[in-house]
Amino acid sequence: MIPILLLFVVHFFGDFVFQSSKMATGKSKSIKWLSIHVGVYGLVSLISLIILGSFYHNFLFGFYWWITNVILHFVVDFFTSKITSRFWEQKNMRFFFVMIGFDQLLHAICLISTFFIFQDLINLSKYIQEMFFVY
Repeated sequence: MIPILLLFVVHFFGDFVFQSSKMATGKSKSIKWLSIHVGVYGLVSLISLIILGSFYHNFLFGFYWWITNVILHFVVDFFTSKITSRFWEQKNMRFFFVMIGFDQLLHAICLISTFFIFQDLINLSKYIQEMFFVY
């Protein structure tokens, strides 16, 4: 439970605290600014790799989780930032904030689902090794 909570704290810092105004407004209009935002997010979220690798004594698990979520962050923001910016330009604040919330919901689903998927894959890998390679 603690690692998952820490992943959300790191996500908050990577997605909000270290995102400049230029990144926030530019990522919907330019792959360059989206890439810069995701690059900064990726650098900040390296902390997550360290947390998962240390907590589970498996840095490969941490790496797979990290790289997958950086890629998913790019994909989610590619679509949601375009929709969000349209609501902002229309001064439709209600749907602007609904879309911000939806963006964060998608990120949360990605963070949690990949955590459990990779955790299961690591456990399956260990089981297969024990089954076929008796020590």
